[in-house]
This record gives sequence, structure tokens and C-alpha cells, in this order.
Amino acid sequence: MPRFSYQLRVLLTHLGLIPARLMGHLPLNLSRRLMRILAPLIQKLMARRRVIVERNLELCFPDWPEAKRADIEREHFVQLAEAVAETAFCWCHRRKLEDRHGEVVGLEHLKAAGSEGQGVLLVTGHTTCLELGARLFAERVRARGVYRALRNPVLNRFQNQGRGRYSPGMIERRKLKTMVRHLRAGEVVWYAPDQDFGPERSEFVPFFGVSTATTRGMLDLARLGRACVIPMYPSKDPDSGRVTVHILPALENVPSDDPMADLSQYNRFLEQQIQSQPAQYWWLHRRFKSAPEGDAPRYS
Repeated sequence: MPRFSYQLRVLLTHLGLIPARLMGHLPLNLSRRLMRILAPLIQKLMARRRVIVERNLELCFPDWPEAKRADIEREHFVQLAEAVAETAFCWCHRRKLEDRHGEVVGLEHLKAAGSEGQGVLLVTGHTTCLELGARLFAERVRARGVYRALRNPVLNRFQNQGRGRYSPGMIERRKLKTMVRHLRAGEVVWYAPDQDFGPERSEFVPFFGVSTATTRGMLDLARLGRACVIPMYPSKDPDSGRVTVHILPALENVPSDDPMADLSQYNRFLEQQIQSQPAQYWWLHRRFKSAPEGDAPRYS
């Protein structure tokens, strides 16, 4: 029976990927428009995640009127719907992306690190247009991304094959030695550490004024890999759909002997980028799941 159940799940996944593959071969703006139609339904069906989005916005923007937070929430689900189309496009599109899809600015900051033979830990945050931003970046700079393997083997293979179109290879997030090896070889490794991995592996530092568990993994990886830490953040023009990948100057003196100061730098970078397009940040995560001892839980 378990064998039959597994085979059925594999079959259903293959069938479910058929529309994703079809969508991936449509013009991007057309598939975005099609997915936008489904945004209200997605928002309604994702009831548990909708509550998390509401709470995250309330914690990060307590001074905003409730109506403004509601508008951002609605737009966030529109951006999530478009992200489905963008991901399918990135994983299925065989040709190189065109200028109308986006651009990368700030490559000189990477060249400065490369001229010294130093590896680069490229840190970013989870955004709705991250997949498209990653492809735009990887078509210009050879880089390896850190990722979480999906439990469904069919989906995991689809994900890795799709990203293999534009990346020399992905690194599963538990393979620390592999990340370090590539960094010490002077390569670029892309990493998004803006998730709650629990207080044991984190420091509590401010994020939009909330004491937030921020993983020390970024600092450990940079130290072991002898790499400089350079921020990168993609944002999408809501009108044209064009994505700009912003590469910023390296974080100052990171890693240092003060992990809280280092991680505060990273969180401030995220805050500045999020404020320009707040609906495009990945508010679905329970980013504030861990709380300092004695604090009330952030989610009911």
C-alpha cells in the first residue's frame, strides 16, 4: 500500500506539472496576466498563510493605517500569483532573457572582490520576484545558489533541472563543506538567510523594530569561506514587470567579532529594500516565530 501511495503521488505530481510546463513556454507578461486573475482565489484559499501575512505586516508597520496594510496584503497575493508564472518561465525558458525582462546593476562591487581573488557570499532576502532575479543575475555572473531540497522528488527534480538552465549547480543547504569549498575557490555563492531557524542558531537583533531571530549561519559561512559579504536584492516595477537586481557594496567589516552588529547590518539592508516595494517581500514566512525569553508569542 505505501508503494502504491508513493506511485500515485508521483503520477499526480507529473500531471500537475503539465500546466506549469505549458505556462513556462508562454510569453511572460501573458502568463502573469493569467495568474493575476487567480490572485483573489489564492488569497482566499491560503487562509492560514493570509493570517501570517496580516500579522507580519502588523508587526513591521504598526503605524500604517489598517486600510494601507490591507492594500499591501492584496497586492502581495497578486505578486505571489505572478511569481508562479515567473518561476515556470525561468525553469522552462530555453533562451537567454532579454532586456525587457530586467537588468543587473552594481556589478562593479563583485568585480572589486574578484580582483582580489576573494570569494563572495551574496546575501539576499526572499522576495516574490527572486527566481527571475536569480536568473537575470546568473546569466551574467557564474554563481551557485543554496537551496532547500523539496520533499516531493518529482518537484525537486523539476526545480533542479529548471535552475540548471542558468546555474552551474545548486548546493543543498546542509552541505556546508561544499559551500566553503566553492567560496575558498573564489566563487560566488548565493544565500538567503532571512528565515527563523530557532534561537539556538541565531541572535536576536532588530528587524523593523522587532527583536528577530537572525541566523548566525551567514557569518559562519563567510568566516569559513574567507569570503566578503555582498548584498543583492531584486525588485520589480509593478507597471512594466521589469526586474532590477541591485548589487550593493559589501557589508562593512563582516564578519567581525560582534555578531549582533553584523546581523543588524544585514537586517537594515533588508529593511531599506523592502520599504521600496513592501508587497514584494515574502510575508508568508513566520519570520518572528522565535521570541526572546519572556516575550509573548508573536503568532496565535
